[in-house]
Amino acid sequence: MPEGDEAPEGYVPFQAQDSRQTSIIHTLTRVGLLAYAAWALWLFQVLYRVTQTTGGASAGAWEQRAETLAFIGFIPSLPWLAAPAVAASVATWMAGPTQQLELAILLRLTRWTANALMGVAVVSIGFAMFGRSGGFGDVGTIAFRAGGVLGALAISTLCREAGRNAPGG
Repeated sequence: MPEGDEAPEGYVPFQAQDSRQTSIIHTLTRVGLLAYAAWALWLFQVLYRVTQTTGGASAGAWEQRAETLAFIGFIPSLPWLAAPAVAASVATWMAGPTQQLELAILLRLTRWTANALMGVAVVSIGFAMFGRSGGFGDVGTIAFRAGGVLGALAISTLCREAGRNAPGG
């Protein structure tokens, strides 16, 4: 740095010649992309099930379809989206101003997906509370789905905070 210019507090200069750190960043990016692809392929299977769902005695077709789609926002399904979020966030923090395009895409795509999952989970809470088969007395179902909203919010928040340190963030 030129004389008189001071680095901001907490600034750690990135050494571009550090091949070990660069290798770790690329590996984390690759792992994040693969985990996201695995999640997306699973999503296609869930969407196929949604298209095959018909109405039943206790609920109409749209309520049944919303219930089937709500599965993507349940807590047990979130770790498959959390894995690319953690990998992309750590790689972004390590890369600093040298973040590559594929890492930026992964980080934002994971965040947008988590935001969409929050919307799906909120709609599924509405169906659980106001649908034909539900009601306010079904506290367990509502709490389980609200946990999905909070989990997706945590993933989105992690990606947002990591993205703030990225170029263009």
